[in-house]
Amino acid sequence: MASFVLRVLSLTLGIFFIFIGTLKLSPSINDELYRQMRKSFIKSAKVFPFAKLTGWKPNPHTYRKIFGGSEIVCGVILVAIPGPVKDAVNIVMLLMMLLDVYSHWALDEGLDKMSLSIVFLLLLTCRLIVYLQNKLRTMEEEKEGHGKNKNVNMAKMAEKTASELKKDQ
Repeated sequence: MASFVLRVLSLTLGIFFIFIGTLKLSPSINDELYRQMRKSFIKSAKVFPFAKLTGWKPNPHTYRKIFGGSEIVCGVILVAIPGPVKDAVNIVMLLMMLLDVYSHWALDEGLDKMSLSIVFLLLLTCRLIVYLQNKLRTMEEEKEGHGKNKNVNMAKMAEKTASELKKDQ
């Protein structure tokens, strides 16, 4: 059941991030949303959180392109590539959504602007929690399986030793 939920979350989140990343990079889907994204990143670049530490502010258009490109790449990985890469991408996307929520908060745009980022931040967190629970359950089952194998092996050795003792007598 957990692996099914993990697959559904990965697929849904991946498709969403591919769509949103494409909106940030190209006006091909919707020209009006593309313009809004451009304006949003011009504002977001002004409140870039690492500017105080480094003294560097990103170019808004480069920032938008890197953010959108990262969303597309991460979305494709969530949809198509199995294995531990998905979990690394999940963490990267969590950090990107945190950055987005921070930007909206720093611009004092209110919950209506940051609600989408918050929802997907929560979904990415849920995906990570389901993955960790599934991994923990798998590890416990393996541990339990090895314990049973040891008990079976010990019982076989005891039978073998008992039969050898009977032969010697």
